[in-house]
Order: sequence, then C-alpha cells, then structure tokens
Amino acid sequence: MKRERVNMNDAWRLKRYLAEEMVEEYEEGRMSRRRMISTVSRILGVAVVSPALLSSLGCASPEQANVEEPEEAAPVPESTTEGVTVQPEDPDIEVSEVQVPGEEGAIRAYQARPAGEGPFASVILIHENRGLKEHTRDVARRFAKLGYTGLAVDLLSRSGGSEQFADEAEATTAISELDPGNVISDLRSSVTWLQDQPYAQEGRIGAIGWCWGGGQAWRLATEEPRISAISAFYGPNPPLEAVPNIQAATLGIYGGEDARITDQEPELEEALAAAGKTYEMKVFDGANHAFFNDTGDRFDPEAAEQAWSDTLDWFDQYL
Repeated sequence: MKRERVNMNDAWRLKRYLAEEMVEEYEEGRMSRRRMISTVSRILGVAVVSPALLSSLGCASPEQANVEEPEEAAPVPESTTEGVTVQPEDPDIEVSEVQVPGEEGAIRAYQARPAGEGPFASVILIHENRGLKEHTRDVARRFAKLGYTGLAVDLLSRSGGSEQFADEAEATTAISELDPGNVISDLRSSVTWLQDQPYAQEGRIGAIGWCWGGGQAWRLATEEPRISAISAFYGPNPPLEAVPNIQAATLGIYGGEDARITDQEPELEEALAAAGKTYEMKVFDGANHAFFNDTGDRFDPEAAEQAWSDTLDWFDQYL
C-alpha cells in the first residue's frame, strides 16, 4: 500500500501546533483549564502536562493552569453572523455531497460548482482544526458563485467524518491523531478526482486553507505539482527543506496580532525567495488568528474582505 513519506519531526510539529491552539483558547477564555490540560495531554500523548510544558506552549500562567479543580471557561461570544453568504439553493450553483476514492476508502467532501457544463477552474478547500463546518461549505459556494468548482474535503473522513465530533475539542484531538502522510494522500486523491470530472478545466486546480488547513495547503504545495496556486491563511510553515519542491504560486495571509503564527513568516519568505518561487506574503495589522471566519468572535470584517479580494486576484492570475 502506497503511503506518503512522513517526517516524524513534521508530525510532532503539527501536534505541537494544535496543542498551542488549545492553550490559546484557554488564555482567551474559550476553554476551561481542566479541559485545556486534558486536550493537550491527548494531543501530545503525554500522561502529565507539567507547568514547564505549558509554558513552552505559550501558557502565561502554567502553575495556575495545572490546578486540580479549574474554573470553567468564560462564555464564548456568539457568532458574529449566521455564516452563510451564498445559500445552497442559489440557482447559479449546484451543490452535492460527494465520495472521493482514496487509497484507504472513500473521502467525504462537499462540492459546489457553477451551474452549467464548464469547464471551470477548481479550488480545494482545507478546513480548520475543528473539522469540516458550514463556514467552509459556504466558502465553497462563494467560489462557485464566482465561477470556480469548490471542493471542501473532510479530512476527518478516516475517523468517521467531521459530523461524528459534536465537541470541537474532540475534533481537534482527532485531527492531531491523523497521520500527516495520510492527510496529504487524501488531498492528492481529491486532486485526481477533480481532474477526472468533465466540468473541471485541466491544469487549473488551486487550494486554500485556514488555520491547520492553511498549514496543509503549504504542505500540499510541497508535495503536489498539479496544484497551480494556493492561498494559505495563518497556517504553520511547511518543512522549510521542502520549499524548493513547490511549483504553485503561493499567497500567505497572516494576522498582525497572531504572533504565534506570523512570527514564523519571515523564515518561510526567506526560503521561498532563496528557491526563486512565485509568492506574496500579506500581514493584516490588527487582525488576529482566524480573522476570516465570519462565524467566530475573532472575525475582522475589513481584513477578511481584503484577504478574500487578494485571494481572488491571486487565483485569477495564476489559475
């Protein structure tokens, strides 16, 4: 059975990234201390989450975080919008749940494409660390409304699908347990499936991802030469030694207040420049991590609108 090559340091890096996300959730009052410690323990596969480990993950008060009876998290602010920009019933598009053949079974995905025969350029959408949610489906419909086929891949398919995880922390833990090579394999299978569709325009496939998915968009670009362009929103860097393999035109989008991720950007930009790649990096001052997600309390309408416009311009040029 063919498997993508996995660098164990890369696998640990992705687990650490997800653990840092949980610490950040706790620091911002979205998660109780007890839940944060439990989730970090499961993500990293450690029995004891020590104050030293918490500190290394960015916890500002690791001793306080490690108490036996933690307080509950503050209520998470309600969504800023309903999260639906384009209705599934829009007459200009066609939507469907599809099954993409994978190396180890079917991969679930949500497809939105323009009504008509095409051919259309295609975009693979890679979800955040909570699994495939309605927000990502809505972005697929936005792409369809603009003339692209959008394929939002459920990368928790091997774990039964995102709908199996009503609790978002459980979904994040499940994502941390994914084999990085299998994730890329499923994305590459999705590229192959798209190429075989009669409405897909040959040689015009891009990818977009957010958060953990932004990191997967970078990694896909290092492994898949059929990807022509990517837009990676506030995702962790790919292995820098793999940057010379990138053939896609790459757009990196970051929040100025998202220091944990944005501080990594200079070394990635340096690697892209040294390898002579086509790229652009954009940092939105005042915007935080997850600023594009209009269902969350970090949503920044102005930054999101500009980043969306930049993404469309990028895909218009390179897809």
